[in-house]
Amino acid sequence: MDLRDIALRHKLCEYNPQTFAAATIRILNPRSTALVFASGNMVVTGCKSTSESRLAARKYTRIYQKLGIPVMFRKFKIQNIVASAASGFPIKLQDIANAYGPYVTFTPDLFPGLIFRSINPKLVFLIFRSGKVVITGARNVQDIEHTFKSLYLNILLRFRDNENSATSSSEYRNQLRNNRDTSDL
Repeated sequence: MDLRDIALRHKLCEYNPQTFAAATIRILNPRSTALVFASGNMVVTGCKSTSESRLAARKYTRIYQKLGIPVMFRKFKIQNIVASAASGFPIKLQDIANAYGPYVTFTPDLFPGLIFRSINPKLVFLIFRSGKVVITGARNVQDIEHTFKSLYLNILLRFRDNENSATSSSEYRNQLRNNRDTSDL
């Protein structure tokens, strides 16, 4: 697809090849964004469900067809589902990092969340001090539900912080620094 030509002829497409290699188009119902690549592939983001995603992809295809661009709707698949959850209590992130070293990345000076990677299914959990969790990498909702339940029961409950009232990431990071500094003395 000639994305430059499409963007020049149609005002609803945004395209700046110096910043991103895809043309962008948006619709309000369902509220979403489509990234169209020169290969003809399209990625739809922002939908709240898989059925909404399919509907949006069909609408984008129809928009391009009405613009006279010969496209077809085929090979639709869900590549990545992002979900969020809340445990309802603060989490001891450093303790999780110490206990699950190879599965975890935790550098609070660079990013306030702990990155936990599960193996089967291969998901990534961003766990924050406040107890909020962002899950990404799933291809179906069942993987998220099953793996989060396991994470919650086996890890989050075990590393619940009942003693420390600091729920913000910056307070927690400062406490970790203070603990490190006093242990170095």
